[in-house]
Amino acid sequence: MPINGEWFNPALGRCYRKTRYPNWGIAEAAARRASRKTGDLIIAYQCIDCRRYHIGHADESQIIAHQRPDPPKFMRPTALPTVCPNCNGAIPDERRREAERSGSPTVYCSRKCQQKGSKKARHSRKAARVGRTPEFLKRFNPP
Repeated sequence: MPINGEWFNPALGRCYRKTRYPNWGIAEAAARRASRKTGDLIIAYQCIDCRRYHIGHADESQIIAHQRPDPPKFMRPTALPTVCPNCNGAIPDERRREAERSGSPTVYCSRKCQQKGSKKARHSRKAARVGRTPEFLKRFNPP
């Protein structure tokens, strides 16, 4: 059955008023500028109708995908130990803050305890690689 009258292209309604960017890089740069200007998340996307690139507000799923994840638990200040794992002494607040800034999960009370702890960990890893027994480890890690 023939179609009488003019055929209306729905793509014209979707991208008629939108700016068409020739490539992804230019569209992404424009989206970043618009995001800074408005304070909303604006993203670049490829149009299914004209195959060019447009920018627009992100929907809820895209906003969630662009959010930064929560930091790992070991980086949270409440998870850092207050007692040295090597000598059971108190860890100074300055060393805890330094470990928090660097993202280190292990904190020692002094540089000397840190070196001892590193040596124990190194020998334990080496023994595990070689398949040694716990008795072998006692030579390197006295109680």
